Amino acid sequence: MRLRDIAGQDQATALLSRAVASGRLAHALLFDGPDGAGKRSAALGLALALSCPEQPNLGCGTCDVCRRILAGQHPDVRVLVPGTNQIVLDQVKEIVALAASRPHEAPARVLVIDQADCLNPSAANCLLKTLEEPVPGNTIVLVTAAPARLLPTIRSRCQRVRFVGLPPAVLIELATRRGIDRARAETAAAAAGGSAARLYELCESEVESNLWTVASRFRQAIASSEMGPIFDAAAAFSDKEERQDLSEALVLLARFYRDALALAAGAEDLVLLGSHSAEMAAPAGACQRRHSLIPLRRAVNAVLDARSGLAANVNAVTALEKMMMDIRSSAVEAS
Repeated sequence: MRLRDIAGQDQATALLSRAVASGRLAHALLFDGPDGAGKRSAALGLALALSCPEQPNLGCGTCDVCRRILAGQHPDVRVLVPGTNQIVLDQVKEIVALAASRPHEAPARVLVIDQADCLNPSAANCLLKTLEEPVPGNTIVLVTAAPARLLPTIRSRCQRVRFVGLPPAVLIELATRRGIDRARAETAAAAAGGSAARLYELCESEVESNLWTVASRFRQAIASSEMGPIFDAAAAFSDKEERQDLSEALVLLARFYRDALALAAGAEDLVLLGSHSAEMAAPAGACQRRHSLIPLRRAVNAVLDARSGLAANVNAVTALEKMMMDIRSSAVEAS
């Protein structure tokens, strides 16, 4: 995975490429951003750029050196991952020992600590001096989705490189390249939270279709003239096990209403769930195209409020009932 192949992270990869080309790469780097945003791939791409003999400062991805790095078989590129839920002292001692010597065969050694927020206090303190003064030729990359969990003294010794959640358009492109149906890719991208890893999980399982089923059930209950379907749809999530994918289903529902809002405003280019645009334009609760924009905006807010409530351990049934009633009330007021 070359730096220029990392999707959706142009700012981060450009910063790293400039640093490599100028010979001013920091000896300690902190890659932070959401899970599945390409941080670990970028760390390997950095190793390619530093070590590739065929395309120096870039990495070809095909020579013997690049192939060994990507296969995890190069002696000067090491990726450390937590053995359990912690990175312990003995694991970090190996990194410290490597960073105390010059690279074995490559121009540079790259030492990657993945999920660096799992460093326990002893391991983190052991790493401090090495982060400040490694032997020349060594670059240490800490990868984390939770930088606040790292010791301030760790963060202060690293140059921070921020990675962002991947835009839905990038996620859809990644999925369709793998031959995934467009409609399925759109649904997965809407619920993936900017994570390519989660995108692939959704596309390769039944979860993606289940999310759409749940979101559609809520919309049907809202559109019903009876209150019973609202109570039934909410009661289905009284069991904790049934709520496993509820948060992502609500993300998808919020995106549906947001797309309906964009469609009603004439901004079709902003619609993500294009395969479902006919449903957004058809009479269905708050998603009637002829309605004003206010009920659609309120629908988005109602769904997001319900999701926030669930994260704060509000009773799921109560939160979902309120969400659906609020959306229905807004639709009725506008009709």
